[in-house]
Amino acid sequence: MAKKKRKGGPNLMAEALRSQSTGSDLNLKGKMSSGRGNYSGGSSSKTTESVIMPYNAAASMKRLQQKGFHKKVSNASVQSEIAQWYATRDESDKYRKGDLPSFGRYADANELVKTVDVAVLQQHQIQYPIRGVFAGLHIFGQILAENLAFAGISNLVNLAKAYPEGWGGLSQGMAVFDVSIRAFRGLPSGYVFVAVTPKVSYGEFMRNPDFNQGQERIAMRNAINTITDIHHECGTSIPFWAKVPGAQVQELELLEAADLAEMNEEERKEYIRALRREASNLWHPRIHGKKLVEMVKSLPHVQDFAERVAALSEPAPSQEYCMSRQVGLSTTFTTLIGIYNRRHTIRVLHFHATPMLDRRLVAIVARACPNLKMLGIYDCPDIHLGDIICLLDLIHEINSSRSCDQPRIQALDFYPRYNTGSLLGQAKPGDDANAYGLSSKKLRSDAQQRGLFGILLQVVLKSKRMNLQLLMDRNAAFMTYLSKLPFLPLQIFSFLDGLYRYLDLMATRSTDKNAIKQALYDILKPVRMGLESLDNDWHNFYLHEMGQTMMFCSSCGYEYLEDFFAQTARTARPHTRLCAACTLRLWLDEECDSGKRDGKEVWEPFFPKWHHSEFNADAPLHQHGESLIKLKSTEAVRPPSPATQFGPNGNVIGPRYVEPLVRDNKIHNDSLQNLPNLLGMFDPELLQEAQHRALVIDARKTADVLLRDFYPRAKNDIKAYKDGTSDLEGQGLARERQDMCLVSHSFDTAAVFFESLQNKTFQELKAYRNSNQWNPTGFW
Repeated sequence: MAKKKRKGGPNLMAEALRSQSTGSDLNLKGKMSSGRGNYSGGSSSKTTESVIMPYNAAASMKRLQQKGFHKKVSNASVQSEIAQWYATRDESDKYRKGDLPSFGRYADANELVKTVDVAVLQQHQIQYPIRGVFAGLHIFGQILAENLAFAGISNLVNLAKAYPEGWGGLSQGMAVFDVSIRAFRGLPSGYVFVAVTPKVSYGEFMRNPDFNQGQERIAMRNAINTITDIHHECGTSIPFWAKVPGAQVQELELLEAADLAEMNEEERKEYIRALRREASNLWHPRIHGKKLVEMVKSLPHVQDFAERVAALSEPAPSQEYCMSRQVGLSTTFTTLIGIYNRRHTIRVLHFHATPMLDRRLVAIVARACPNLKMLGIYDCPDIHLGDIICLLDLIHEINSSRSCDQPRIQALDFYPRYNTGSLLGQAKPGDDANAYGLSSKKLRSDAQQRGLFGILLQVVLKSKRMNLQLLMDRNAAFMTYLSKLPFLPLQIFSFLDGLYRYLDLMATRSTDKNAIKQALYDILKPVRMGLESLDNDWHNFYLHEMGQTMMFCSSCGYEYLEDFFAQTARTARPHTRLCAACTLRLWLDEECDSGKRDGKEVWEPFFPKWHHSEFNADAPLHQHGESLIKLKSTEAVRPPSPATQFGPNGNVIGPRYVEPLVRDNKIHNDSLQNLPNLLGMFDPELLQEAQHRALVIDARKTADVLLRDFYPRAKNDIKAYKDGTSDLEGQGLARERQDMCLVSHSFDTAAVFFESLQNKTFQELKAYRNSNQWNPTGFW
C-alpha cells in the first residue's frame, strides 16, 4: 500500500478540531449554562457548580490542546507528542527495511560490555582519587553505582556512551554478567547485579573469541543426530498433513491380523521389520514428542543431511545471532547460579533480554534476594505486557512478608517484549510483517483495546497505592514502551491524562461535577474509540450512561466499569463474564511465534506443583479509583446450586437462585504460587530433563526448515508444507476469529485513519471500512 502524504502532519488535528467544535451538539451550551462561565476543564477546585456543561469528543480534544497533559503523563505539547508518534512510525518503517535494527528495543546493552582495562587508565582519563571511587574500591563508589542503577538501565547505558572510561571503572563496583558469554565482565562486587544479553551479528559471533561457537555446533549436531535416528528407526511416510485420519490405526490392525504360518521367509523378515518400525513409532513419540516424529517421518530422505541443514539454517553474517534453545537454557542457568551466589548482597537487579526468563523465574529469583530494593526487566522475550499485573502482585507479596528491619522493593522498571514485525526482506511469503507492538499478529480490537486500558488502570492504581517508583514515571521504561505502541496518536496518553486528573479530583474531594465528569469521559473515550459511536455522546451517554454500570469478571474477580468488557462479554450471564484485560492476557500467554512458548515447555519439569488456576496475593488498588475498578471477590470455588424442589403437581418450587459472583473461571496463566525456591532449581535430574526438552525444540525447528525446503509447492496431490500445516510459530486458537470485523492497528493503518478519517462520523467509518475503497485492519 502506497503511503499517503501527511498533509501537514500534526496540523491536521487542529483543522479537525475547528470543524468538529462547531457541531450542533454543543450549541446547547448557552441554553444550559444559564449565563455561567466556562467549564473547569479539569480543575480540582471545590466549586458547587450545579449545571453540567456540554462535553463530547471534540470538546475533550479542545481541552487537551488548551491545557496540555497532566504533569505525570508528559511535559511536551500535544503537537510534539503527535510529531513523536510519526517519528516512531518512520523508525518502524526503517526497521522493516533493515536500516534500524535497534527499533523496539529499550536499551543497547552492547555499551555495557565493552572492555575497559581499569588498571591502565591514565590520570587524564580518571583523576585520582576519583579513580578509586569509580573502580568500586571505596564503599561510596559502590553506593554511587547502586544509585545510578536504581534509576534504571538507561542511566547506565547513557553513562557508558558518554563516558566509557568512567563506566569501565564504575562497572567494577557492581556485578555485570554477560549472558551471551556466560561470564562476568570483570570481578563482581557491590550491590548491583546486571544480567545483560548484547545483540551481535552472526558474523561477529563467529569471529569473536569471547563467544563459544563450539556450544552451538554441539547443539546443532545433537539436533541432527536426533532427527537422523528417528528417521532411520521410524522410516519415511506420507507427509503428516496429507495423511488420511485413521491410517496408522489400520496399519496396526493389518499387522495384528497377519498370519505368520502363511508367510515365506522374506515375508516374515519384512513383517519383523514392520513390527520394529511400529515399535519405534510408539517409543519415539513418548521420548521426543509426537509432533517431532511426524515431522521427521515426513522427510523424504536424510542424505547429505548435515550439509543441507547448514546451508538452510545458518544465518548470513549480517543477521542477528540467535541462541539455540540448548545454549539458551545453559546460559540462563549460569545466570541463576551467579544470582544465587550473590543473593544476599543484591539490592538492585536488572534482567536485559535474558533468554527463556519467564515470570515464574522472576518470582523465584525475587523471593530469593532478601535485600532486593529495585527490579528492572527489559526486552525479555518471554515476558509480555500482561505480566505487569502479576509482577505488581509479587512485589506486594514480598513486601508484605518482609520483617520490619528488611528493606522493601521500592521500584520496578519494566519494558516488556515489543513485537516489531518482520524485516521485509526476511518475511515468509504471505506473512503479515507489520509491527503490532503488543502482539505479533492482529488481534480482535474490541478485546485488545479495552484490555490494554484495563491493564493500565490496574497498573496505575496498584503502583500508586504501593508508592512504587519508576514504573509510571514520565520518562521511564514503561511509559517509553507505551509511547511506541501503534495505537492512535494521543490515545494512550489521553487515557492516562484523564485518569490522573480524576484521581486528583477524588483526592481533594472535589465537588466540581463538571471537572469530575470531564475527567471520567476522558478516561473512557480512548477505551471506546473506534468501537462505539462517539458522535452522540452528548448528551445521553454523558449524562445518563457514563460510569453507571459495573460488571464482574469471573477470571480475575475484579469489578470494572462495563467499558472494559468486550461487547460479546457484556451479553454473557453475569457470573460468566470475562473482562477484556484477562482476555488480552490470555492471548499474549498463548503467542508462540519466535519461540515464545519454548520456555514454558522447557521449565515444566521444575514446576510440578504449579497450576495456572492458583491466584496470587492481589496488590491493593488506590482507594480513589474504586468507582472505576475494585476487587469484588477472592472466592475461587463456586458453591453447589441448591437442589431442585418439586411440588405435588410436579411443578418446580422454591426461591429463584442467583449464581454468586466468584472468580472460578480463570483463563490466563499468571500464577506465581507453588514454585520451588532458587536452590531447588539446581537439581541435576531436572536439568537433564530440561536439556532434553530443549534438544527436542531445536530438532523441531530444524525439521521445520527442512520441510519448507523439501515441499515448497504442491505436488502429486500433496500441498506445500506451509499451506498444509499451521505455522510452527503460528498463533494458536486465540488468533482464530470468525466474527473479527475489527482488528488491531499497525502503524500504517493507524496513520491512514488518523490522517484521512478524522472528520467522518462513526457510521461513515463503518461504511468506509466495508467498502471496496479501503479494507483496513482496524479503525478508530
